[in-house]
Amino acid sequence: MGITCSSSDDGLAEETQEGKVDQALIGNWVGTINGGLGEAEIVIDLKSDGTMSGEGADSPYCPLTAKWEVLGESFKAKGNDECDGTSVSFTAPYSKTQLTGSWNASSGNNGTFSVNKQ
Repeated sequence: MGITCSSSDDGLAEETQEGKVDQALIGNWVGTINGGLGEAEIVIDLKSDGTMSGEGADSPYCPLTAKWEVLGESFKAKGNDECDGTSVSFTAPYSKTQLTGSWNASSGNNGTFSVNKQ
């Protein structure tokens, strides 16, 4: 893992082997998640260390913790839910204001999500 620190980084601070943690994405994101359990509100917290937590109020979807990165023109995250450790992956086109994409779980469940930066 390397740290980049030039003024031309455009907010990309920490580089992982696969992608970068984009400082412009750090913070809370609020929106919805859809899938086999219906639609629910979700709050995603992207942290500067490349970790992510996601949780919904009164949501049938389990809270999760994950690692996130920007790879090329895509936001990607992968982690495990806190109910039974199911692996969950998120993918969305890169945007500093809205992430709208898909998710897939190792249980076979999948769906879409759309969140806006707060």
